Amino acid sequence: MSAALYREFTLRNGGVWNAVVAFIKANAPVFADKGEPLRLIVTAEERQRNAQQNKFYWGAVLKQISEAAWVDGKQYDKDTWHEFFARRFGILDELTLPDGEIITRRKSTTLMSVGEFSAYLDAVQNYAGETLGVEFDA
Repeated sequence: MSAALYREFTLRNGGVWNAVVAFIKANAPVFADKGEPLRLIVTAEERQRNAQQNKFYWGAVLKQISEAAWVDGKQYDKDTWHEFFARRFGILDELTLPDGEIITRRKSTTLMSVGEFSAYLDAVQNYAGETLGVEFDA
């Protein structure tokens, strides 16, 4: 059994393009002859959430929510609010277990892209403002 062919290229400048073409020329005919044509996927790179977003989320948003929000006469700490919001507004992934059971679990906020985390932050702040009456500092 041979190892699966896998290679990633990041096109930051034109110089990398020659390597992409050379790689495809060197491998595509061999795999096509075996009846296993190569598949080319092109996608824009989106980075994981950044440190500034994380600092803002924990240091400003969750802090203000934990200090200002009351639910049924109780207040909750930042960790509890984080879990609540991650389950409510986070990204859900389906996972098939070895016994065939399909479960849904939330994607860790640390794995969200910058764009995903921005949308998540908006949802958290909107909910906190509209539902919990939290007023955020400017």
